[in-house]
Amino acid sequence: MENIKTIGQEDNLDRLWNRGMAILSYSLCFLSGFILSGARLFSVHVALSTGFAAACTGISFPVAAAGAVFGAFLRLSDAELINTLVPLAGMAGIKFFFEKTEYRPKGRYALSVCVLLVCFSCGTVTMFGNEPSLYSLVLCACSSCLVASSVTFYSGTVECILKRRSPYMLDDHALICISVSLCSLLLGSSEISFAGFRPAGMFAAFVTLVASYLFGQTGGSISGIVMGVGSAVGGTGAALASGLAICGLLGGIFSKFGRFGCALAFSVTAAITSLIDGTSEGIAVFAQTAVAALIFVLIPGKKLAKVKGRIREPGAGRIRLEFSSAGERLKNAANAISSVSSCVASVSQGINSMAPSTDILVCMRVRERVCSSCRLKDNFCPENGDFDAITDKLSKGEEISAMDFSLDFNSKCPSVPRLADNFNRIYAGRKAINALQANSARNRELACGQFDWMAALLRELAEQTRDGATMLFGKEKTASRVLSESGFETVSVKCISPSSGALKLECVVKSIPSGISLSRLTAELSREISAELMPPKIKEIKQDKELDFYRKELFRVSVGSAKASCANQKLCGDYYEFFRTENAAYVVLSDGMGTGGRAAVDSTMTVELFSRLIKAGLSPDTALNITNSALAVKSDDESVSTLDMARIDLFTGDAMLFKSGAAASYHTLSGRVRTVEIPSTPLGILSRASFSKYEFRMRGGDLLVMVSDGVLGSGNSWIADEIRSADGVNDPQTFSELILNTARHKCGEGYDDMTVIAVLTEEL
Repeated sequence: MENIKTIGQEDNLDRLWNRGMAILSYSLCFLSGFILSGARLFSVHVALSTGFAAACTGISFPVAAAGAVFGAFLRLSDAELINTLVPLAGMAGIKFFFEKTEYRPKGRYALSVCVLLVCFSCGTVTMFGNEPSLYSLVLCACSSCLVASSVTFYSGTVECILKRRSPYMLDDHALICISVSLCSLLLGSSEISFAGFRPAGMFAAFVTLVASYLFGQTGGSISGIVMGVGSAVGGTGAALASGLAICGLLGGIFSKFGRFGCALAFSVTAAITSLIDGTSEGIAVFAQTAVAALIFVLIPGKKLAKVKGRIREPGAGRIRLEFSSAGERLKNAANAISSVSSCVASVSQGINSMAPSTDILVCMRVRERVCSSCRLKDNFCPENGDFDAITDKLSKGEEISAMDFSLDFNSKCPSVPRLADNFNRIYAGRKAINALQANSARNRELACGQFDWMAALLRELAEQTRDGATMLFGKEKTASRVLSESGFETVSVKCISPSSGALKLECVVKSIPSGISLSRLTAELSREISAELMPPKIKEIKQDKELDFYRKELFRVSVGSAKASCANQKLCGDYYEFFRTENAAYVVLSDGMGTGGRAAVDSTMTVELFSRLIKAGLSPDTALNITNSALAVKSDDESVSTLDMARIDLFTGDAMLFKSGAAASYHTLSGRVRTVEIPSTPLGILSRASFSKYEFRMRGGDLLVMVSDGVLGSGNSWIADEIRSADGVNDPQTFSELILNTARHKCGEGYDDMTVIAVLTEEL
């Protein structure tokens, strides 16, 4: 029963909180309608309260309209009162019609058009009832357009309030809407003053001061200019209003000294501006600034510092918080696996150092079997030197007999035939044991290598977790707004950008509205988030749909290839693969040792395994050593193959060649041909492998040529000459066939396996 009571109490508190928030929201709507009812622009009344009421929804509309009516009766003349009440009544009828017909206007444009028509019609009728003139008609049209345009900004502000969106997650559109709404409130309250002290001026100074502290000199200057313009339009002197911009600039400059330094610089600048003005209005402006600075200083410093940090780095802290523990665990796991490798290596070294040589072990076993039972063991025991010739002959693979012992030894030892027989048998057995031990040592070495590269892989994952892709929260908010305005009911929006410049926008929605144009949606998203996107890939996720938009790459890569096998065999010892990831294009080429089927197996295994590891996200160095270990344990026979890889970033054009025993490559740069020939070791020879690397940059029309060793059988200078003579390659397939045919002609009939790959880049 106690649990049920506790839950009930929590429900009551939630209801009380929700009711309190609702009352506060309605109070703000009423107060805003009241303030906006008296808004004036250059002493001309503008019915902004009508635009605000039209932007409100549900019960908020009658509450805002009531505030506007109440303010209109207290603050406006008869003509201005009519131009406020009639549009409000017209909008009430329009909203009632929308509600009854269940018509939901797309976006805020329909409401803006309705407000424009109602305000202009009412203003025109009022004008013709008094003194009609062209000036009055133009003034009425401009005022109606201003009220209609305000609906867009008020709707954005009301949406943020109703959805209780966090200030840290506001996009640029929402911030603009809130800023314009605050400035319009400034217009509506500018005429209210107490002995020259205007609350609107104090509010403008406070907003500028907060912006200076949070956003530095840029935010302070912009906010000061905006609020200054609003104050000037509302009746404050232009010189005093422009002083707000200077106050914001200096407040932002001194914000690095904390909120007290910011407030002091702001107040001193306002005091100097007021003294220069020398009027009573200037003194009132200084009083407004001083009160705003006092309120700002009284705000808890920790709260402001937290807001400042969240605004300046809205995503970085969140990413570190979510992934720091995983990164640390990966790093600890890497260290633990690395220690296992070190332990295995040290034990292996200890075993090798403790094991005596084969010759000593054989002599010990022979003595144990033959000499231990001999009656002469106490007065005759041969030294190792007596058996040197015997073990030397055994090491050459030959068997020994009694005649291989010296005459002196034969004259003293009665068991020479037995010694010879034991030497032969024990040495053969020991040789087999040594082979097993050597294989065990090799396996221990391979295991150490696998542990080392597994640890390296975990370290890579830890680094990628810590310094990986960036979550672009600003673009996420913008995309969410665009989807909502297009009729989508969004579940989640993620925008991820790795360091390469690629971008992925992942949008999960309830459904795709009928009649929606995905190409138009893609164009609108591209414009709003300032990144050209490709049409979405649609996935089914339970009851939802996922739309994945990828940034369109800046480079296109086309590949042509040609190959020929040695002596026209069925299988070629060369193998290559071309594939793409989200941000780069890869060409991987391998040349297996020898020719025919065995070479084809080695090269195919090398390319396939290495490519899969790269596609899985491993770095080239880690993938190389895992592939090297796999080749080493593939069979008892030696497996050797080369590896040649090119990686081209599709967003920057940066390219890199990775070579492990591979032949020379060629690329063009500003019309010149460069030969890339760097020393490196093939795979399958050493327990550890490493790449030789070469970096360069490709632009539109540049060509990269990769070849296997067989193409260079008659030298390599002629390939560069062929590239120069081509004077621009448009078809990489035709060019690769040309190089292959020329190589076969130069090498004659005894050519080796040949492969030519031509890669051409094109700027989009």
